[in-house]
Amino acid sequence: MAMRGVQRATVDLDFILMLQDLEQADHILQGFGYQRAFKSENVSHYIADDSSLGRIDLLHAFRGPSLSMLARAEQIEVADGLALPVVQPEDIIGLKIQAAYNDARREAADWLDIRLIIETAGQTGRTLDWELIADYLEIFELSRKRSALRDWYDEAYRG
Repeated sequence: MAMRGVQRATVDLDFILMLQDLEQADHILQGFGYQRAFKSENVSHYIADDSSLGRIDLLHAFRGPSLSMLARAEQIEVADGLALPVVQPEDIIGLKIQAAYNDARREAADWLDIRLIIETAGQTGRTLDWELIADYLEIFELSRKRSALRDWYDEAYRG
C-alpha cells in the first residue's frame, strides 16, 4: 500500500511470487532470520525473532487472477537504481477483499485499507478500473458494495 501512496502504521510486506520462486524465497528469508509460520497452497507467512522486522506474506502466483496481477504490475523505483514490480491499486483492493472475506478478524482493517486506497486515488485524480474492482467484488458475492466504494472515490475526488 505504501508503494501506492497509502501510509499505514503496520510493519509488514506482501509479495506475489511465482511457484517456482518460493523455495528460493524461503531460503533467503530464513537467511535473514525469518521462519515460516504458516504455509498453504495459496500463501506463506514468515515472522522473525526480532518483531521490529515485521511479518512477510508471500502470495503464491499460479492461478489466473494472481498471474494477471503480476502481468499488470508497474515497475516503481524504490531506491536509486532499484525498481520493484508493484501491483495496481485495483489488485491491492482485490487482495484486501479476499483477506476480509477469509478472516473476520481482519475484516474491519482490510475494509479501512480499501477505503484509504480508493480515497487516495480520488484525491490524486487517479482513474480506477471499476470493472476490475467489480469483478473482485463479484467473486466474493459482494457486488452490493460497489456503489459505496464508488462514493468514497467521488467524495475524495471532489475534495
